[in-house]
Formats: sequence, structure tokens, C-alpha cells
Amino acid sequence: MEKEKRRALGHKAMNLFQIEMFRIDQDSELFETSPKESPGTGTRKARIFVNEENLLYRIRQFGEDDKIGVLNFANPFVPGGHFMDGENAQEQWICRNSYLFPELRKFRRTYYYKNELDPKNGYISPSLIYSRHVKVLRDEKEDRILPDPRYVDFVSIAAPNVNLIRQNGVEFNSATLYSDIFEKIVRVLRVFKIHEDRNLILGAFGCGIFGNDAKMVSLAFDNALKLKEFGGCFDNVYFDIIDNKPALAAFKKEFEA
Repeated sequence: MEKEKRRALGHKAMNLFQIEMFRIDQDSELFETSPKESPGTGTRKARIFVNEENLLYRIRQFGEDDKIGVLNFANPFVPGGHFMDGENAQEQWICRNSYLFPELRKFRRTYYYKNELDPKNGYISPSLIYSRHVKVLRDEKEDRILPDPRYVDFVSIAAPNVNLIRQNGVEFNSATLYSDIFEKIVRVLRVFKIHEDRNLILGAFGCGIFGNDAKMVSLAFDNALKLKEFGGCFDNVYFDIIDNKPALAAFKKEFEA
């Protein structure tokens, strides 16, 4: 899809939001600290799937009443990651096809500006934004507004930016990087857990332009999902990965071995 068309889709979504903004029931909350650990609800493990698919396709496979939680790989400095300019990565797909962007803009000072002031040498704050009941307008074809939209809960959080860490001349430490990724993943899962989002769409968190190693990220997800505190909490967990063959292979190796 050409950049100009992506830009037009984003503007269309925001025009529709302006029309509907007083009729829709969506809201957001900033979590600056992690929810406390709580006991799992059982011992049953979630079914885990690794697919080469667009997350917009996956969202449409659920019924209207299913509770869906989606991990948004947030740009830590710009709400929506310049999606209105036609940029094209995971967050931009989401924002030009849903009403997530207006929720992110609510935290320009409390999240984005704080990250600009202190990007933590590229590791980025572990704060996250939970957005509830966000309307998703289109499927993966992005060719029409669907008559039966889905409503999704999003967690928006930034992965550590390995390229920025290196640019800042910070000594690269794999153990520190893994710890940061793991902590963020646990926070994400805890927030989905307390909001009872039983079906999760995750992905290769930070394995694109942020330069994280997919083997490390997939291991962190695997170890986090195995924690007792998440036993019985989730039914299905999807890692939908496209346009990143190495990451897809790493996640398949981790979860399908």
C-alpha cells in the first residue's frame, strides 16, 4: 500500500472518530508502576499460536463478545508513531484502523513528554497505557469500514530501543536488556489479567526497528507466560508476526519445540 493511501486511511479514521466521539464508550489509564503479583486462577495453560498473520486479521477471528487484549508496540515519544504521515509499522496499522490514537494523545505530557525528557539511555520507561473497549474499524485488507466492528483492549508500551542504547554509547549488557524486556512483559500480562482479557494478541515486541533479538524476546515471553500467577488466566495467546522472517522463526522455535 502506498504511503499516501495509508495517510488517507488514518485521516478517515480520525474524521469518523470526531463524528462518534460522544457516543463511544472507551477510556484509558496510565500505569506508572506494575500491578502487584496475585495468585493465578488455575493451573491450565493458555494455548499459544505463532502465525505469519496481520493482527487485524486475528482480531476479526474473534466473536463480538470475546474479551481481546492486544499489545501495541508504542513509539515512546510520539502518540501513534506518525501514523498520520503514512508511516507503516505495527502501531501505525492499529492507529489508522481504529480509535486508539485519541486515547494515546491523552497522555502526551504524562507519558510521551516524560520519555522525551528521560529516555533512560534507550531502555525507555516501563510505564504503559491501558485502553479499554477501543473500536477497530477495518480488517487486514484495510479496504472498507466494516459494519460489525470489534472492540479491543490495548496495552501500549515501548520496548527497549537497542539502536538508541548503542547510539548513546551505553555499555551493552544482554542480562540487563533481558531483565528490562521481561519486566515489561510481566507488567503487560498483569494488566491484561486484572482486566480479564482472556485472549491475547502479542507479537515480536521490539524486534523491528528497535533492534531487539527475537530469541531473547521470545524466551522472555515464554518464561513470563509460565509464571504461576498467570495460570488459568488466559485462553489463547497469539504471536502474529509479519514482514519479519527471522523473528517468526525464533518464536516458532521457542513455542513449537
